[in-house]
Amino acid sequence: MQLLFAEGATSGPVFEFLVLFAVILLGPIIVKRLGLPGLIGLVLGGFAIGAHGLGLIHAGNQTVPELGHLGLLYLMFVAGLELDLRVLQEYRRAAVGLGLLAFAVPGFAGVGVGWALGWSFPAMCLLGALVSSHTLIVYPTLRDAGLGNNRAVATAVGATVLTDTLALIVLAVVAGSETDSGSPALILGKIALGFVVLIGVALLVLPRLVDAGLRQWGADPVARYLVIIVALLLMAMLAQLFGIEGIVGAFFAGIALNRLVPNEGPSMERLEFFGSAVFVPVFLVSIGLLLDPSVMFTGEALRLAAFIIAAALGGKAVACWLAGSLLGFSRPERAAMYVLTAPQAAATLAVTLIGFEIGLFGTTVVNAVLVLILVSIVVSAVLTEKVIDWMPARAGGTPPLGAKILVVAPSTGPTDAAVRASTLLARPDGGHSDVLITRSATQPALDPTGLREVERRVHRHGFDGHLRTEVGELADAVNKALVAGGHSLLIVDDPTFDTSPGRVPLLVIDGVRSTPESVLLVDRAGETNGVAGEVARRLQQGVRGNRLFRRLSGSASEGFGRVTVRGAPTPRRVEEVEGQTPLTEA
Repeated sequence: MQLLFAEGATSGPVFEFLVLFAVILLGPIIVKRLGLPGLIGLVLGGFAIGAHGLGLIHAGNQTVPELGHLGLLYLMFVAGLELDLRVLQEYRRAAVGLGLLAFAVPGFAGVGVGWALGWSFPAMCLLGALVSSHTLIVYPTLRDAGLGNNRAVATAVGATVLTDTLALIVLAVVAGSETDSGSPALILGKIALGFVVLIGVALLVLPRLVDAGLRQWGADPVARYLVIIVALLLMAMLAQLFGIEGIVGAFFAGIALNRLVPNEGPSMERLEFFGSAVFVPVFLVSIGLLLDPSVMFTGEALRLAAFIIAAALGGKAVACWLAGSLLGFSRPERAAMYVLTAPQAAATLAVTLIGFEIGLFGTTVVNAVLVLILVSIVVSAVLTEKVIDWMPARAGGTPPLGAKILVVAPSTGPTDAAVRASTLLARPDGGHSDVLITRSATQPALDPTGLREVERRVHRHGFDGHLRTEVGELADAVNKALVAGGHSLLIVDDPTFDTSPGRVPLLVIDGVRSTPESVLLVDRAGETNGVAGEVARRLQQGVRGNRLFRRLSGSASEGFGRVTVRGAPTPRRVEEVEGQTPLTEA
């Protein structure tokens, strides 16, 4: 044993990573046995192994905090990636309203605390910015409970970007004024220019570049994951170049790739796996490393912490209650907004540490803020479990057209036209496609080489889904999918297929032709629900909008012919969509 310690086995990166991942594994398990949320175990576990606990990770360690910062970027990125843009579009005014209130109410309360304590005006403003920010620590818990698309959750997620941005703008102006790095007007101009660049890159440049990269290298799951991570870090770095916190750039990156990385596709599965297993837990452990009870729980620090906690948590509660009342949200929905906007961590730490570095905050303030972070996380984590009970996930109605598409293909594999159609139909809804290759018992199965070639081919068309094979007739596979449900649209890659309208719209494509003369939509409602018009619009608009990048990736860019509809009660002609071939009833 002495030799073991003499060789330094209990120090160094290997030992530190062992301790870190042991906490990530055991911390949540232990606290859940006590009836507490798992993330509390990560924070307390971080304290236990840190310099102020057992000292297993020394105070000068930079690896864990740096991984924790990456975890924070990851958290904001996934929040933007998983956000239902249709819900955010619908409640964009609600998000702006909550964002302004969540910044203003606790911000003014923080300024009031600073004024009562006799602080200088810059220190008062910095304290206001500190308590007005928040971090989406409990968002993964609500998402896993099926509340990710709830209007209150979407409103709070959208408001986070505005609230934290305003807080970081105040930080930039105060820090710049105190360090003589520029006038407030110059700093605000630089930040404004940064947002213009971020929005332009997120809307116009990044989606197209990532789309081209995924089409080119998407068949390799490792390369696919790395393309997405590079995009995340690029946007975070771009934000920092203009004095904007990297978490804002990470969120913009998530919004930019929202349509390219469907929530139920394999790319999202990998992102969520690494985020849930490594990056986000390390971020929470890194917060625990900062906790030092010997200075946090002194009389002076606790008195100051009580005032700051009242301003932060009380201000957020008032803001969420006011916003919820104005928006007509229920009490459970207001509580959901509160648990998302109450936790203090990322921007709070940034404001505190910079305030300490420029001399506006002393060590007592830093310790009081650490108490605030601990209390806010514990309160939010406990209330989140209650919110999940109060506000169960709503049963979904009719899914959007492109939410979950199944392409059923014969033994030769899917044609380019069928895969291209599934991508064009799924992306506007942030959905994904799966491919099912059927073969009879007498037909030979695809060998691994042939299957990999099919995967490479379908990924050149922007495919992000699962590819599987099944022994059975194509018609039987389609009937099983219609009976089982769970899909928003079926695409049959066989022009000879014929069936009656079912409860799920079905699109029959002649994929043998590079430019199909027509596609047949079999839908029980015919044209009365507008599905045929939407199918035609997406097929034509998608072909026009992405032709250049399909050329770059080497895939075809041919269009589709007319859409013929079967299932309407009476034949009628559908209006043309921007000059495309009209739709007709069969």
